[in-house]
Amino acid sequence: MRTADLDDGIMLPASDPELGGAHRRVELPGSRILSIRAVREADAPGLIALYAALSEDDLYRRFFTAHAPPERFVEKMTKAEERGGFGLVAAIDEPDDTSRIVGEAGYEPIGDGNGEFGITVAEDSRGWIGPYLLDALVEEAAARGVQNLEAEVLVENRPMLSLLNSRGFAVLDQYAQPAIVRVAIGTTNRVPSWPGSHDRQRILLEVPGGHWHADEAARKAGFQVLACPGPRRGWSQCPALRGEPCPLVAGADLIVDAMPGEPGRALLDAHRRMYPSVPVCVELRSEGSEVADLGVSASQIPSKADDAMVIGILQRMATAIPDVSEHEEEGPN
Repeated sequence: MRTADLDDGIMLPASDPELGGAHRRVELPGSRILSIRAVREADAPGLIALYAALSEDDLYRRFFTAHAPPERFVEKMTKAEERGGFGLVAAIDEPDDTSRIVGEAGYEPIGDGNGEFGITVAEDSRGWIGPYLLDALVEEAAARGVQNLEAEVLVENRPMLSLLNSRGFAVLDQYAQPAIVRVAIGTTNRVPSWPGSHDRQRILLEVPGGHWHADEAARKAGFQVLACPGPRRGWSQCPALRGEPCPLVAGADLIVDAMPGEPGRALLDAHRRMYPSVPVCVELRSEGSEVADLGVSASQIPSKADDAMVIGILQRMATAIPDVSEHEEEGPN
């Protein structure tokens, strides 16, 4: 059974089979009980109290507004399952028979078949409930056939990005104002899969932080763009570098390798070994540098190339791709 570590050494079980997949029940110090369960309409007052206790900064990170959501909005959240979504609450039951909701997580269905998710944890319960609650939500989404969970996250929200990075996320879009990234996490794989239909040529960016200088230009040129920021806690989390199939690479028509140094070279070698038919474009990091032995299915983007030059290179490479879905079933050799 999978477990998650608490700061005080308690081991949290992944689920309680007697209560069903949506329910977890854990004994805490001081005769307290942590329950994670499906949200219900009667939880609306507890959720309103949870949001009322948040700081303005916390509210903005969660709702993109400094104001707590209105009662009707919270009541609608408790009925997510009626719309094809799902919601969970984390509650701590005290020895005096009182109970307090200290966290919530839920998702709503969106047009591409994924779920749009959000998560909130009370300030005095942060550090372990968040990952535990997200794990439970991911399992519930997977059980309901949702492959990815998506969210818009403020770039300054480092705790949330760190939490998502521990699972392995991809950047779907990055907005200039305000500083927001749209990310996706997988529910059944360590990395997400491509969202939506394959009606445009897909470019997978391998780039630190998930932001590339020409990503918006590539979208305007008609490409579907998704960026893999690379795991901050070590490259061992990357399936390609572990010799395992990667759904992002498998679904891509073209890869841009903008990772510097040895990580970039290791990715290039892994992609060519496992998916040799997917063209790779390597962005040079400095003037006069070059990558030897690129092979016939790779090209180079010169250092300091402007967006127009970059898009021209990508379009020339894309014209050699006969069918945007031709290689989707290809796996490692």
